Amino acid sequence: MTRILFIAFLFVPLVAHPQKDFVKLKSWKAKKTERITVDRLGNFLLIEKSGRIIRYNPDGKKIATSKKQPYTLIEPWFQPTIFVYDRTRQQYNLLDRNFETNSTHHVDAAWAIEPWLVCPTHDNRLWILDRADWSLKKVQPTTNQVIQEFNLPVEVSDKADFIYLREYLNLIFLLDKNAGILILNHLGQLIERIEVPDLKGFYFFGDEMYFVQNNNLKYFNLLTSQWRAHAIPANSVQAIITDERLITFSPDKEATLYKYTLE
Repeated sequence: MTRILFIAFLFVPLVAHPQKDFVKLKSWKAKKTERITVDRLGNFLLIEKSGRIIRYNPDGKKIATSKKQPYTLIEPWFQPTIFVYDRTRQQYNLLDRNFETNSTHHVDAAWAIEPWLVCPTHDNRLWILDRADWSLKKVQPTTNQVIQEFNLPVEVSDKADFIYLREYLNLIFLLDKNAGILILNHLGQLIERIEVPDLKGFYFFGDEMYFVQNNNLKYFNLLTSQWRAHAIPANSVQAIITDERLITFSPDKEATLYKYTLE
């Protein structure tokens, strides 16, 4: 039976996480940055409004900078390339590690009438959110086949402003700017609905999805549905944690990198 949770964080107990000691390594101004993200190698990427991507290694050294580019969604976990979708042109580019374009592909009109968001899958296919009917479609680009399709529930698509789409652990994640995070399985069933409006982004750490709220990282275990949380340095609107590093991004556009150890 599908289980849907509507979560208000003031009333949900969070499992305590062992305190971490964060040691600041460096900080820098990133005034043009809109979003921070991370690739599978632990490199941090700062994405500017212009579409320029700046990659930093885990020690905060700048190692690559892309050209400006139109974009709707950038997904760096798709190693060894970076996936960049541009809704206006209805096309996606695959960039190599030096941010050179390896290839450009158009979203076939037969796949979706209004491809609002497009993201890669773990098996080299695509998920497409079609705004025309708020359907999600899994596509095999090499054969032009729509191999899976379902519509979002009306209660979650009505008045939604979807800004991000991601697949992880065979689940589909949608970020609604107005409401929060939707988690669906591959049959289109709504598994979780996490209410946290105006969220800037969410990330993954092993079996957990996490995001920053009120200067805490809040983790949701995708296998057990358990919550845990721990505090991070104050004044953070975005934050990413890896095995050894934490990067935060403040409201005044300052990025700060920390190393940490478990007590």
